[in-house]
Amino acid sequence: MVLKAALTVLLLAAVSPVFLDAFQRVMLLWNNAPGRLATINTFKSYEVKFADKTRNCEDALIIESKGIAIVGCDPGRERYNTVMGIFLPNPIPGAEIYAYDYKNADTSDSDSLTRFEILGYEPGSNLHTLGMEFQEETSTLFVANHRTDGSTVEMFTMDFEAHTATHFRTIRHPLLHATNSITLINDNELLITNDHHFLIKEQRMLSRLETYLGLPLGTVVHVDVSPLLEDPASTVKAKVVARVAFANGIEKLNDTTVAVASTSKAAVHLYDLGAPSSKDDGMTLTYKSKIEFPFLVDNIQASSDGALFAAGHPYVFSLEKFARTRHLCNSPDDLAAAAPELQEYCATASSASWVSKWTEEGGLEHLYVGAEYPTSCTAAFDAQRNVGIITGLYAKGILVWRD
Repeated sequence: MVLKAALTVLLLAAVSPVFLDAFQRVMLLWNNAPGRLATINTFKSYEVKFADKTRNCEDALIIESKGIAIVGCDPGRERYNTVMGIFLPNPIPGAEIYAYDYKNADTSDSDSLTRFEILGYEPGSNLHTLGMEFQEETSTLFVANHRTDGSTVEMFTMDFEAHTATHFRTIRHPLLHATNSITLINDNELLITNDHHFLIKEQRMLSRLETYLGLPLGTVVHVDVSPLLEDPASTVKAKVVARVAFANGIEKLNDTTVAVASTSKAAVHLYDLGAPSSKDDGMTLTYKSKIEFPFLVDNIQASSDGALFAAGHPYVFSLEKFARTRHLCNSPDDLAAAAPELQEYCATASSASWVSKWTEEGGLEHLYVGAEYPTSCTAAFDAQRNVGIITGLYAKGILVWRD
């Protein structure tokens, strides 16, 4: 009898965190459903810019020394999204990379946004940007790319005077099968997230279960690119250093701490960054703590004053429907031939955004919650000029705020 009671207690102790986690996510969906979600806007001034020029911008990188942001936008995401499982027939346009000069609020849109000419990238339109990272000393841009022939990380040399992005390396490795976000550790070493273990284009049901059950099967991979820089025919060194449920955005906060967004868990995990113990050992990540959010965190960015900005999605079901209709809603010909119900949906639908800031001293502060600018996925901030940028996974243009 005692043994049976003890086993029951142990079983309950084992499964209770699972049920608690599931209950918290159900409550998140309930609280954030359309009609119940409370709007927040703390910006002193803001505007949506370039809505007639760009859409579906995944990531934005602030370069404070230049007062310029690098923005990656992929109109092809409406027909091809390897994370959400959208695979429609061609034509699938490729991504574009832009420089946005935000220093002067009075500069016209035509003068402040410039498209980089992409040079030397042989697959042409087979560029579908997700997370990016910029190494200012060498002017190197790293881009997570969901090509139709598999995930890669592309390396470009950026020329801000000529506005060219010259491709010079492609990073491939079996451990980099679902590349999503990138952060630099030093000149030659990166940490790269794989959002899933099961790819939705190969195993849709298992990928869905991985997402909705919050299974910790996504990975953080330590990558050393130094062999590839010396010889284009060589391979990079790669090692899994952490496993995270739906590993999404990643950011090095300081010399000792790395943050990783877990979209399924509505949280950001903090890790201690450890140096290798020997020449043959790679660096390590040791779990330290987590920051819980009231939304599904997508990408994260750290500002120069130490704040962590997180953007994401309050209500996944609105996001799913919004994403799966964009190829029709953004096509005048298809929309004109669509059923009246779809036409009405396209005219009125949105999918709410949520942007928050976290600091160790002040905790969590919510900056923007609303549907005026939909599907937020990245928030980046220039702490010197008090200028912030929000990009939307399926939004037209970018939102720029000034405090």
